[in-house]
Amino acid sequence: DPPPSMRRVTAVVISAAISIAGLSGLWPATAGALETDSAALPPEEMLGNCTDAVPVIVASDIAAQSDIYSAVTLASALGAKSCIVLAGGRDEPFPDGQLARLALAAAGGYVVGGPQAVPEAKLSGRIMTRVFGADRWETAAAVGDVAVALAEDIGPIDGPPGTGDEIDAEAAAWQRRLVDEFSAALRSSVAPDDMCMSLYRNGVAIFEAQAQVPLLPASLIKLATATAALAEIGAGATFETRVTVAAEALAAVGGGVLEGDIYLIGGGDPVFATPGYIARIADPRPFTDAAELADSVEQALRSHGIHTIDGSIVGDGSWFDDGERDYTSHYPDGETAETSSPVWKESYPSENLVGVLSGLMINDGYSTYNTIRQRHTRSTDPAQSAASIFDDLLEARGLIIRDRPRSDVAVNSGSSTVLASATSPPLSDILVRVLRFSENTPAEMLLKEIGRRNGDSSRAAATTAAAEALNDILGNGAVELDLVDGSGLSIHNRMSCDTSVRLLLAAGADSRLVTSLSIPGRTPTLRTCGVQAPADGQMVNTVWAKGGQLNDSTAIAGVSVAANGDVLTFAMIANAPLIIELGSCNSLRQLTLNAIGQFDYGPSS
Repeated sequence: DPPPSMRRVTAVVISAAISIAGLSGLWPATAGALETDSAALPPEEMLGNCTDAVPVIVASDIAAQSDIYSAVTLASALGAKSCIVLAGGRDEPFPDGQLARLALAAAGGYVVGGPQAVPEAKLSGRIMTRVFGADRWETAAAVGDVAVALAEDIGPIDGPPGTGDEIDAEAAAWQRRLVDEFSAALRSSVAPDDMCMSLYRNGVAIFEAQAQVPLLPASLIKLATATAALAEIGAGATFETRVTVAAEALAAVGGGVLEGDIYLIGGGDPVFATPGYIARIADPRPFTDAAELADSVEQALRSHGIHTIDGSIVGDGSWFDDGERDYTSHYPDGETAETSSPVWKESYPSENLVGVLSGLMINDGYSTYNTIRQRHTRSTDPAQSAASIFDDLLEARGLIIRDRPRSDVAVNSGSSTVLASATSPPLSDILVRVLRFSENTPAEMLLKEIGRRNGDSSRAAATTAAAEALNDILGNGAVELDLVDGSGLSIHNRMSCDTSVRLLLAAGADSRLVTSLSIPGRTPTLRTCGVQAPADGQMVNTVWAKGGQLNDSTAIAGVSVAANGDVLTFAMIANAPLIIELGSCNSLRQLTLNAIGQFDYGPSS
């Protein structure tokens, strides 16, 4: 006789086979089966009584016919205390009476089919386990794994004698454990109603909770900005800042005096800075060294015998010709001061959460800086401020500059000579500033560069250009993303958990985007929120993650490659008034990170 475990599994499989055979016409279906124009549905008695039962939701149009068979299999595995709830077609409401049946069911349950077959909105806010694959065969296989796991709880089952094979009855059990641990944040006492979670294993969704609902993502929006920048600007792209002089002035030099101005011409470099500005923060980061450019200019002038400039250092910030310095007076498309709050709160610039935007800026557009960010001095004219700082650098090298620095548009480049130029690190390195350090100013500069390359650097045009680029990457998922700025400071940004995950999946686990993220517990901005060591003291997985935090939003998303080769890609966004008071390493973030970082129990992928 087969062991009891095999008998239980066999009973489930036979029961499911009988159910499916009845549906597929191998023998007559039970009288009274529900009839529709689109699909043969289970008989009413097979749908079961939902009162206090575990519900299995499934679409009921012809496109989901195989999912219906799989749902019957799953309901059979669950036993008598289960019921099937028909969700209707993907673009249709629930059939009459089905929502009422679902309301009687126990908490939790299963959804057979992906979010296109059964949209998240149809779940009425219920937290359920979604079972599906890339096609109907993978969905059926996934349901089979769950059915076996539900029937079997004592370990692997011996295969046919002599084969050496085993049916891993725990294959679905460990996945259920992963889902249970990942979804623990949803069961936290501080979990708000407006909260989404999404977990993919090797590119396939294994858990979703309100995953397609757009929420306020805070700095998670930088994932979208970085993805659009890679697509529109390119990973290897650099930004050039040039120093020029009128050719005729250079030719007429006499007695070591240059009669004319020297132009510092911006190229939209988001990380142009002095070494002192960068050194004020302990963590090193890539930047374009304004002091090195000053060295090169001084050498070029000395080579012409020049020691005095009878003119000014002129800053040219016309690379971005929109004149936008911040977005406190901007409103979302179609909105006004009477109907909406501005894109940025007034406090963001005043607290120096973001610098002064310009096609030419040094040190994020601050004319002076301090070790305390709030004490930086914002420039009203960042191009003039850059010229002033560069003037000081040149004078510190012994050059005499007689006139005060100012801002203007440079003379025609056809009649000028380049004295020197500074090239930024490639965009792939600048992403570390945007993602790991979550710097707002470079993120906004990259957004404006996307706009410029599409003809208009203004915020409104740049967000449209970025959205179009993201639409090409995300397809239908782009509707779950509303990009209003590049940094995530705006309370009008929206992004779903599933979109966050799909951006990371599109990049790949070993991509520059992913490896530019923070490692929780080790690197900014998640240094104080690492994965907690499990009780058995085992090593934890390295997690690459991006956090997000605003007054009303806390979020985390990232990627981890487990020791068994599984790639886990995840996102959590929670919105509630003043949720920031939970702290930067709150239980919602911690539970999510622990589930991913402590995953070491699945079979090799």
